[in-house]
Amino acid sequence: MKCIVAVAVLATVLGTLPARAAPPAPVEAGKVFVGPQGEQVAVVPLAPREQKKFLLRIQGTGSVLDNLVLPYTLKDWSSPSTLRHNYTTQWHGKDYSPLIIVGKNAELHFPGGPGNGIAVQYDEARSQKLKPEEVYAQHQQQTQSGQLAKLMAFDRKAEEAVHDTAYAEALQALNTTCGTSVAGAIDWTTVTEPFLKAQKISRYCVFPLTALKALCDVSDEARTTVKARLKQMDCRFGATLEPALQGDRFVWTTTPEASQQEKAATRYFKKHL
Repeated sequence: MKCIVAVAVLATVLGTLPARAAPPAPVEAGKVFVGPQGEQVAVVPLAPREQKKFLLRIQGTGSVLDNLVLPYTLKDWSSPSTLRHNYTTQWHGKDYSPLIIVGKNAELHFPGGPGNGIAVQYDEARSQKLKPEEVYAQHQQQTQSGQLAKLMAFDRKAEEAVHDTAYAEALQALNTTCGTSVAGAIDWTTVTEPFLKAQKISRYCVFPLTALKALCDVSDEARTTVKARLKQMDCRFGATLEPALQGDRFVWTTTPEASQQEKAATRYFKKHL
């Protein structure tokens, strides 16, 4: 009986204690930049500021970045004469910098937007109204749901598909110009994950395709020769640039270190086809 009374008294005492407040969000006052068509990017520093960690929330671009609150690191590429700040996150496993500040100018980049980004301006009024705690809470919710981890993780199959599509488009352009039905593929077994993250694979693979297309553009003989000699054009990566004709199959072994690759491909075709 005494035990029951003691528990009841303890419950009454605990019930009268004030609820412990949640710890404050580790954020500081942020800034808002606005674009010409209502694009916005909120930049919220995480404490301590010395670590150069930020949250950015992009809105109004119509891109997949809208309303995502990803974690960013401030990369300072400034020179003695010019300030340059890149706000960089991970997007599908690779560095991505949507907000770049050079001197007094700020540029916002986003998927599907202009290649050189859009100009955005600091907005004092919106910056004053910005509630960094709400941005942080949105970031926490997206983190806990797994939404951000999925977007930040490297997706090799999706990355390969991007380059496969670019290669197929270049191959189709070649076939249209040369009047051929040449097939082709990228040999992904020769591409490591770090290499795929760092390099634009399709850029190096399409050099022989554009070289051959250019020859067909100006020469009936080239069109006739390509149609008779080539059925397959494949791309792989190696230590050196090594084009090779194997029967009716052309194998383009390439490397980013090689220079003037399209000219090298043109010379090879003129000599060996």
